[in-house]
Amino acid sequence: MKKHIYILTFAFIFFSCGDKKDIDTNSIINSKDLKLIQKRKSQVSSEMNLLQKELRTLNEAIFNLDEKQKFTLVSSKKVKKESFKHFIEIQGSVESDKNLILYSEIPGIIKSINVKQGQKVKKGLVLVELSNKGMIAKLEQLKLQHKLAKTTYERQSNLWNDKIGSEIQFLQTKTNYLSIEREIFQINDQILKSKIIAPFDGIIDQLIADPGSNVNPGISPVLRIINLDQVKVIAEIPETHLPNIHNESEVSIYFPVISKNLKAKVSSIGNVINPNNRNFRIEVLLENNDYVLKPNMTAKISLNDYHNPNAILIYQKNIIENSYNEFYVFKLEPVTMDQEKYTALKTFVKLGKTANNKVEILEGLSSDDIIIEDGSRLVRDKQIVKITNRTKDIN
Repeated sequence: MKKHIYILTFAFIFFSCGDKKDIDTNSIINSKDLKLIQKRKSQVSSEMNLLQKELRTLNEAIFNLDEKQKFTLVSSKKVKKESFKHFIEIQGSVESDKNLILYSEIPGIIKSINVKQGQKVKKGLVLVELSNKGMIAKLEQLKLQHKLAKTTYERQSNLWNDKIGSEIQFLQTKTNYLSIEREIFQINDQILKSKIIAPFDGIIDQLIADPGSNVNPGISPVLRIINLDQVKVIAEIPETHLPNIHNESEVSIYFPVISKNLKAKVSSIGNVINPNNRNFRIEVLLENNDYVLKPNMTAKISLNDYHNPNAILIYQKNIIENSYNEFYVFKLEPVTMDQEKYTALKTFVKLGKTANNKVEILEGLSSDDIIIEDGSRLVRDKQIVKITNRTKDIN
């Protein structure tokens, strides 16, 4: 009974005092009245929130008014989405499908060379002639034999149709006639092969043999003809890049010898992996109207293997790596309304590909986030810093 009276009396005093702080917290705890203790807790929490809010307001006022404070100075940049292309660097060389050394198809002696070195020629022009007098003489003889054999065959055929003569005679005359006809065809073919004819429009790049030279097919080169209106750059690429390379992939080609850069696209991709080096072949066709590209010329190729049209990119220097192989940047959150003082927040990021000293950020940053550009290694997490520049977009 006394206990109940004590509690009621204390509660009356507590509630009558309102927000006064002269009531001892220990006394409330000793009362062991749960509702009274919860009430006191709520009161204290409310008072603490009000004090913290007041403290923040006072700190900000001091922060803005105290000119003697020293802040770490940093520069900042605003992150923007932009198009990002990644390239791989490979070595290649120039080749031409129309770069041929011509040989004679039959053995013989060169009678005449009808072109000069450096001369432009058209397809079908006779470039070189071999001596063929013996073949022509034999052809004339065969034509006479052919005429007689034809007459004999026709007469024997008429007799055979009238059941006159033997079948053997008829077959012999027919065989002789067809045999001579076949010889004439072969001699004509030999006479044709005694001439070396231009296989395409081009330029006589080199005269190798001279008139009077004895040549053999496939052994004795006669001349080189070349057409450089269109050339191709050939390169071999490790098979690991195969999924990312396609026909029409963008390439940039630099020719060191002539200091020339060209933009083009992949024309064809090889279907076979070289078992010796695990590479596959690509070709890039190039127009060569000024003829500055020569066969076997060295080419440095930058091949586009990845494209993200909405990538977030930051410079490599702005990324810090810790001892756990984690990467982070410092993102800035404004502290004051004038946006000159910021809180530096350590923000972990996931990295993508790298190109031109920029790194693709896959996770951790969003468009319009502000990061520290210069001075990131001088600050710590949640430190107040001051920027020395107006926030600008990443170039």
